Amino acid sequence: VHYFQQKVDHFGLNDTTFKQRIYINGDSYAADGPVYLFNSGETPASPSYLIAGEPYNLAKATNGMVIIMEHRYYGDSYPVDDLSGPNMKYLTVENALEDIAYFIRNSATFVQSAIGVTITPQSKWVATGGSYSANLAVWARLEYPDLIHAAYASSAPVLAEIDFYQYDQVVGRALPCAQSIADAVLALDTILDSQDRGLIDSWKKTFGLELLKDDADFAGALTDQLSITVQYYMPPVAGSNSSDSIATLCSWFSRTQHTPLQNLADMTSAYIRNNNIDTVAAYSSYAGAKNTGLHQDGRAWFYQTCTQFGYWQTAPQPPLRRLRSKYMTVEWQSSPCSAFFGDSITGHANVGSINRKYGGLLPNVTRVVFVNGLMDPWSELSVGVD
Repeated sequence: VHYFQQKVDHFGLNDTTFKQRIYINGDSYAADGPVYLFNSGETPASPSYLIAGEPYNLAKATNGMVIIMEHRYYGDSYPVDDLSGPNMKYLTVENALEDIAYFIRNSATFVQSAIGVTITPQSKWVATGGSYSANLAVWARLEYPDLIHAAYASSAPVLAEIDFYQYDQVVGRALPCAQSIADAVLALDTILDSQDRGLIDSWKKTFGLELLKDDADFAGALTDQLSITVQYYMPPVAGSNSSDSIATLCSWFSRTQHTPLQNLADMTSAYIRNNNIDTVAAYSSYAGAKNTGLHQDGRAWFYQTCTQFGYWQTAPQPPLRRLRSKYMTVEWQSSPCSAFFGDSITGHANVGSINRKYGGLLPNVTRVVFVNGLMDPWSELSVGVD
């Protein structure tokens, strides 16, 4: 592991620096070979990407080098002492992109000192990433074409969107049991509409979510397993004993002796038990709002969604089918922003600025490869083939 002295603020008066974590694998590098730079985005940088994954595979095939850069405010790369509202001001896309450019401009000396390998002047830089880090790869190519020759973007939601109802639609298309789930959610919403506390609390207990006081948090928790199953779906390898996660999920709804709502409740409670989920920590909208300590990647990402991206996964409006409760609104998901970050939050995320600056679904770039999964909900906000 290595640490690069990165600028705290590339655009203001604060000229101090912080230690940004870097991992490097130069084993395959030959003179003039490409350098694959992977900013880890909303997750901590991991040395595992030095020996596996797309940047590693590309480097091995092309006599290249892999450099993993940790995103500011994640992992161990902090320009501030805590994550209170005022201290979040340096967490912007603009600063993150300039981190990449500043590193590349100073990479020759840094890499030579770190691993004793000289990056030759003819080496071309390729930005790579997945999810939000894929956005950074695309936008770095857009902003710094003199530094970055090409980009590889896997599942890049380059269109910032406040009301991301399309996520639910992709989940619905991926699940054969979607109609049963939709029927269950409709029944649950009817119960929540009744405001019958006894009935609502009884169902919360059946779902294993009795510790959630807020009814919208209760309704929102039901989408966790559905989203994770589809977003991270991997078909079972032929000839293996691995199960199909979508088929396993939908098997709960083959129990015709029970109502769809009962099946959804039994599935959810089993999921919570089997994964030892702390339901308050995981699903309460305001859990941890006052905890401003470092090493909270979820808090950092929440700030980015509050201020620049939105990405609120809402319920589609009628007549569209929905697999999540109508209580999953933009307001329900964005309201905690001010509780977490105080006066640092002013209104909704400024998605218009992001989309105007970087082009949304029509980024003005060349030599960028966009890769999307057929069942990836985030592909709805990415560049694809019609």
